[in-house]
Amino acid sequence: MEPGKINLIIALGAGVLSFLSPCILPIIPAFIGYLSGISLEERGNRRKVFLHSLFLVLGFSSAFTLMGASAGALGQWLAGAMPIIQKVGGILIVLFGLHILGLLKIPALYQEKRLPFNPGPGAGYGASFLAGVVFSAGWTPCVGPILAAILLMAGNSATAWKGAMLLAAYSLGLGLPFLAVGAAFAPLSPWLSRASRYGKYISWASGAFLIILGFLLFTDTLRLLGGI
Repeated sequence: MEPGKINLIIALGAGVLSFLSPCILPIIPAFIGYLSGISLEERGNRRKVFLHSLFLVLGFSSAFTLMGASAGALGQWLAGAMPIIQKVGGILIVLFGLHILGLLKIPALYQEKRLPFNPGPGAGYGASFLAGVVFSAGWTPCVGPILAAILLMAGNSATAWKGAMLLAAYSLGLGLPFLAVGAAFAPLSPWLSRASRYGKYISWASGAFLIILGFLLFTDTLRLLGGI
């Protein structure tokens, strides 16, 4: 596999896991329906629902990609200390994994931080874009550790371009399912609302993913495999 592709695949998978997290998956239909002003019972105007989903995805993708570029640029500036940062980052990611598995409690990760933004239902596509930007600023117990892990990878890349690419791949993994919901709003919404019953299995997969990722980063195996 070409250099860098493994890291992009990891970031893409992290985005999918973030979408499937118990904090996000069950509320997506109601959230998209609220932004578009269309209830779950309505089956018309699919184009409107999809466009609201698209602008939401564009909003958080823009913010995440900017975060990745900033993390990569910071890593480049701290290049001399990067071996130590890489070791510390690997340990932190493993701790995040243990947190998601419920084997370790990190109080800061239970806090949820959001910017004050509360658009009315059907407020317009611009409001959906801003909602996506605000969504990216949220720090939830499920998504926060996974996002932090990819940001640490972006910093370890030590270039703004590679950092931006990693977070763009993360946004793609998170955003494509959003678009799928927007395109098939009525048939998918009931299934997503019932998906919370599988939350513990998704948490186990996410925790194991982070522990493996942290080990690869700590041992420098990730850089050797991914060509960073």
